[in-house]
Amino acid sequence: MTALQRLACLIGLAAPLALSTSSCSDPYTYFNVDVKLDQSVDAVRTARQIASCIVYVLADGKQIEAGHDLDTIQGPAACKAPDTPVYPNDIGTMDYSTIRSSGTIEFVVNMEDTTGAIIVQGSAQGGVKPSQIIQLELVGEPCGGTGSACPVDTSTLK
Repeated sequence: MTALQRLACLIGLAAPLALSTSSCSDPYTYFNVDVKLDQSVDAVRTARQIASCIVYVLADGKQIEAGHDLDTIQGPAACKAPDTPVYPNDIGTMDYSTIRSSGTIEFVVNMEDTTGAIIVQGSAQGGVKPSQIIQLELVGEPCGGTGSACPVDTSTLK
């Protein structure tokens, strides 16, 4: 199946584009993950402390993707605060696809300060469903540097 045919299947326009030998059986599961800061987070103060936002991808509890800087994925300063008193709690949406046919995919975002300490963390998970788009919301909550333990131990992740 070509990329154009796969896209057509996703948006429901397969009939005009499909060849007689192809079908809309897409082996990929697509995830759209909305990354936000919890309303309890002082977004202005916290965002000014954020030096990096690292996203990890796990399948059934095991890391399958190396940590990536969310700013590299989303564009410059997606996770870091501008030097203004206005900073939205909405970080943005990241897209991910997998060819896995079953299981659970978990996304973990660590927002770290300049020392590498986690100050905000969030996670979201969804089941693999080939040929479908899965919407998830990942909400970052204060932890680590604020005194409370972070819910997901990412110390062994790279």
